[in-house]
Formats: sequence, C-alpha cells, structure tokens
Amino acid sequence: MPKAEKGTPKDIANRMKAKGLQKLKFYCQMCSKQCRDENGFKCHMTSDSHLRQMKIFRDNAGGIMDSFSSEFEVAYMETLRRRHGTQRMNANNVYQEVIADKHHIHMNSTKWASLTDFVQYLGKKGLCVVEETERGWYVTYIERDPSLLARQEALKKKTEADQKEEKHAAERREMLRMEAAKALDRAGGVVERVASEIGKS
Repeated sequence: MPKAEKGTPKDIANRMKAKGLQKLKFYCQMCSKQCRDENGFKCHMTSDSHLRQMKIFRDNAGGIMDSFSSEFEVAYMETLRRRHGTQRMNANNVYQEVIADKHHIHMNSTKWASLTDFVQYLGKKGLCVVEETERGWYVTYIERDPSLLARQEALKKKTEADQKEEKHAAERREMLRMEAAKALDRAGGVVERVASEIGKS
C-alpha cells in the first residue's frame, strides 16, 4: 500500500499518531522500535533484524539487562535531581516525567519488576530517602555533588557572618543611643532645646 502524499489529511494523521507515546506492549526495547498495533508488532517479531537482536540478547542476557537497568536508573535520578532537587516527591510522578520522553528505557526491560522494587533499591543503595505513605512511595534526592555542597556551605557561612555583623551593628547602635541618652541627662535636656530651636529657624 503506497504512503499517503505529504500534506494530505491521512499523512497528517499518521504523523500525529507516530509523534506521541504509543502502547507499551507494542514496543521492542532491543530494537528500539515502536509498533502501532498488534499486527505491526507481530510482523516486527518475525523480521530478520529483530531475530538478530534477540540472538545477541540470548548470548548476553544479563549484561544487556544490566545496561538497560543502569540507563533507566541514570534517567530517573537525572530527572529527580534536575527538576525537583532535594524536594520530597511522589515516585510515580517522577516516573511519569521520565516516560514522557518517547525514547526512554522501559521499566519492563530492566531488572526491576515494578516501580516499588526500583524505589526500594534506591533507598537501599542510599541514593534517595525513601518513605512509604498511604498515598504511595515518596523519594527525596540526596545531594552528593562536591562543588554544589561547597557552594551551599559557603553561602551558609556568608549568611551566618552577615547575621553576626548585623547583630554587632545593632548592639553598637544601641550602645550609642544609650550614651546619647546619658549625655542628654547630664546636659539636663539642653541639647533637646537647642535642637528644637535649630529646627524652627
């Protein structure tokens, strides 16, 4: 069947279908190929290129699965770090952001059977603070970047120094005010009369 001509409604509809996320069950991770329907997926499964890829997988299943797992972990942690920093986030919301990319690594091609297993793995490895609530699993990224930690420490020290300086300045102002009040008492209020006369003229 010939392809639809460029610019026709059928061509536009086909491109729109191909652009968005498709059904996960029609995706082949080894070939990085998304099929639109069951028939297309069945045809892909019998193609020579897919059979070659599956032969490669058969020879090194553990290594390939570890590779997909590490890629998924990196993508998840990057999304969590860049978009949310050290905020406490729902693990499923972060996962939805990861899979919004059309060419993401699918979780069913990793060594984790579910998002829960993956989140628990992150907690055991010490990459995130993980907690289970009645609303689901929540993750908080643990910052380990030395340059960022050094910047945060420098900012904290600067803030403390500024607060200390402000406190000293307030104490000096208070001391000067007290000395001025004592001087005014010794002068018997003369300074106040002179100041008010100057203000009138």
